[in-house]
This record gives sequence, structure tokens and C-alpha cells, in this order.
Amino acid sequence: MAHAQHSLETVRTWLITWFAGQVRLPAEDIDPGRPFSDYGLNSVGSASLASDIEDHCGVVVTADEMWDHPSVDALGLLIARKLADMSADALGGAS
Repeated sequence: MAHAQHSLETVRTWLITWFAGQVRLPAEDIDPGRPFSDYGLNSVGSASLASDIEDHCGVVVTADEMWDHPSVDALGLLIARKLADMSADALGGAS
């Protein structure tokens, strides 16, 4: 998916859907402000999420960033910020 198509809301929705599938809960039962660890996401799950974020969004999220952004809301903001930075860099490089 192209970077420009990723808004904060689409990233957040994707994260909720991904996470709901991992913990086998309906998406509407995922509290986006609640820490991933409250749902039992471990380091293996975090690594899988980071890999899927890179595949889906085209941004790298490090283990430290996962630790520092431990919820859908926090991680969604980080990803949206990285995507915005990438778009700005691409626009700057096009001139």
C-alpha cells in the first residue's frame, strides 16, 4: 500500500484488526489505549507485529520503539509520524 494512503485512522484500524487477530478477540473488544502486554503480547508477537508493519506500511519500527509505544494509539501515532516524515522527504527530494 502506498504511503500516502496511510492516515492515522487507517493505521489505527489496521493495528486494531491485526492485534485482534493475534489475541483472538473481536476488533471492537480491543481498547486502543490499553497496553499490548495487558492482552498478553510477548516479544515474539511484538517482532511479528514490527515485521508486518514494515510489510504493510513500509516503515521500520524497532524493538525500542515498540517498547516505548505499547498500545494501538501510541504505536499508530508513531507510524503515522514516520509515514509523514517519509512523504515530506519524498516531496523534498522531488524538487
